[in-house]
Amino acid sequence: MNWVNAIVQGILLGGLYALFACGLSLMFGVMRVINLAHGDLAVAAAYIVIAMGPAPWSFAVVIPLFGALGYLLQRSLIQAGIDRGPLTTLLVTFGLSVVIANALLEVFTADSHSFGTGAFGSGSVEIVPGLSVGYLSVAVFAAAVAVLAGLQGFLRRTGTGRLIRAVADDPEAARLSGVRHRHVFGIAAAIAFASVALAGLAFGMYSSFAPSSGTSRLLFAFEAVVIGGLGSLWGTLLGGVVLGLSQAIGAQINLSYAVIAGHLAFLVVLALRPQGLTGAGVPRARFSPLRRARRFLDVWRARPAPPAPRGRLLESTARPPVTGLAVAAAVVAGLACLPYVVYSGTTDTLVNLFILLTMASAWNLLAGYGGLVSVGQQAFVGLGAYGTLMLAQRGADPFAALPLVVLGCGAAALLISLLVFRLRGGYFAIATWVVADVCQLVVSRFPELGGGTGASVPGLGGIGPALLGAMTYWAALAVAVVTVGGIWLALRTRLGLALTAIRDDEIGARSLGVRVARTRRIVYVLAAFGCGAAGALLAVSQLHVEPASAFAVQWTAQMIFVTVIGGLGSVEGPIIGTALYFVLQQALAGYGAWYLIILGVLATAVAIWAPRGLRGLVLDRWAGLPG
Repeated sequence: MNWVNAIVQGILLGGLYALFACGLSLMFGVMRVINLAHGDLAVAAAYIVIAMGPAPWSFAVVIPLFGALGYLLQRSLIQAGIDRGPLTTLLVTFGLSVVIANALLEVFTADSHSFGTGAFGSGSVEIVPGLSVGYLSVAVFAAAVAVLAGLQGFLRRTGTGRLIRAVADDPEAARLSGVRHRHVFGIAAAIAFASVALAGLAFGMYSSFAPSSGTSRLLFAFEAVVIGGLGSLWGTLLGGVVLGLSQAIGAQINLSYAVIAGHLAFLVVLALRPQGLTGAGVPRARFSPLRRARRFLDVWRARPAPPAPRGRLLESTARPPVTGLAVAAAVVAGLACLPYVVYSGTTDTLVNLFILLTMASAWNLLAGYGGLVSVGQQAFVGLGAYGTLMLAQRGADPFAALPLVVLGCGAAALLISLLVFRLRGGYFAIATWVVADVCQLVVSRFPELGGGTGASVPGLGGIGPALLGAMTYWAALAVAVVTVGGIWLALRTRLGLALTAIRDDEIGARSLGVRVARTRRIVYVLAAFGCGAAGALLAVSQLHVEPASAFAVQWTAQMIFVTVIGGLGSVEGPIIGTALYFVLQQALAGYGAWYLIILGVLATAVAIWAPRGLRGLVLDRWAGLPG
C-alpha cells in the first residue's frame, strides 16, 4: 500500500507542477519567449502575500496584480527584448530573475516562510485503509485542471483567444491583417503571470519557501513542459504528472532521490522522445510560407561574398597592430611580477578576477559567437573543481592535474551535448541548467567526496602560504591569458569564420556549406574547457570544494553579466565587464546582495539599449568624434 500511496501522491503533486508550467508554456507558445524569471515571480507572489498577511483577500489581490504586472513588463522590457532577438529576451528575463531573487533576499532575508493553512493544509481523507489524500493536494490538482481547461476554452471559444492563437501561429500574417500584436502579447503575458502567481500561492500553501526557491520551480516547470510536449496544454498536465510520479517513486526508494529521479525522467524523455509524450514537437524555428519566402529573398539579396582565399582574413579577424600585442605582453609581464611587490590580499582578489575572466571569455565564445545561451555552465565549473579534488585525493599535484581536468570537462561536454542539443533557444538554456543540477545532486551522493558538505583539497599542506598564494596567482594568470589568447587565435581560423557566418545569418551559413551543428558542438566543448579550468583554480584557491558553491548558478550569472555589460561577441568585452564587476563588488561590499541587484539592472538595460555593451558605446562615441 505504501507504493500505491506514493503513486497517488505523485499524481497529485503533478498538478502543482502543471500549474507552474502553464504560464511558461503559454509565453513560449505565443511569443517564443522563455521567461527565466518564471520561478522567481512565483516566489515573489508568495512573499507579497506574506507581507500583506496570508488571507483570502490577499490572494484575490495578488493574482490580478500579477496579471497587470505581466502586461506592463511585456509591453516594456520583454517586448524590447523580442524586438532585438531571442538572445536579448533571454538575457533580460535572466537579469530580471537575479534582481527579483536578490531583492527578496535583501527584504525578507534568507529565512524560510510558509502560509498557515491550518487544518486544510494538514487534513486528509481516507480513501481505503492505508491510503489517504490531503485536502490541499486535491484542491491544487483540481485548480490545475480548472486553469488548463479554462485556458483551453478561452483560446478556442473567445475572440481574444482566437487572436492569441492567430498571432502564435503566424505573427507576420497577423500584423499584415491589422492585429495589434503587441497588445495581444500583453494579454497573453498577463494570463501567464496571473497563472504564475496562482502557482506561487499554491506552492506557499504546499511547503515552505525562500528567496532562492525560484530556481527549482523554474526547472520543474520546464521539465513538465518538455516531458508533456511543447504546444499542448493537456500535455503540460501529463508532463507534470510524470514528473510528480518520478519524484514520488524516487522518494519512496530514498528521500534524497526525489529531485534527481525527476531530473532523470526528464533526461530519459529528452533522449528517447524529444518531441514529448504527446508528440507536440520540440522547440525549433517555425516559418510560415510568407516568412519563408521573405527570408529566402533577404538571404538571396544579401548573398555573402565568396570565401576569402586561404591565408586571407575577414575584416573582423584582421591582424592587430604589433604595438597592441606588445602592450598586451607588457601588461601580462607586469601582472606576473605583482606577487613580489603587493600584499597577498591584492593577489587573492586578482585570482578571483582572472577566474571570472576565464569563465566569462568561455561563455562569450559560446553565446556571443556560437549563439548558444547556456545558463548551466556552472556544471563544468563544479566538475572542474571536483575533478581536481578527485585527482588530488589519488596523489596527483593539483596544479599538474589541471590539464587532465580540462580534458575531462571537455569529454563530459561532448556527452552532454548529445542531449541538450536536441533543444534550441531558451529550452536549450534551461536544459543545461537541469544538467548542472543533476551533476550537483550526483556528486553529493559520494561520501568520499565529502557528500553535501564537501571536502578539503589535499596535497597542498606542505607549501608555505606565501608561495602557495603566488603559485595560485600565476596559475590563474596563465589560464586567463591562454583562454583569452586561445579564443583570439581560434576566431582567426576557419572555426572563427564559420562562427561569424553562423552568428550573422545561420540560414546563409548553411547554404554555404557550414556545418552548423558540428561547429556549435566544438564551441560548446571549448567553453567547457575554460569553465573546467576555472573550477580547478577555484578548488586550489579555496582549498575546499562544496557542491552547493561549486555548482552554484551564480557563476553563470556572473559570466552573463560581465559579458553583456562589457560587450557580447567581442574578445575585449569580458575584460571590460570583469574589471567593472570587481569595481562594483569592492565598492558595494558592505551592502550585501545589492551589487548583484545593480548588476542585474545594469545588464538588463545594456542588453536592451546598448546590445554591443560598453565596448560598443565607446567605439561608437570614438567613431563620432571629429577628425
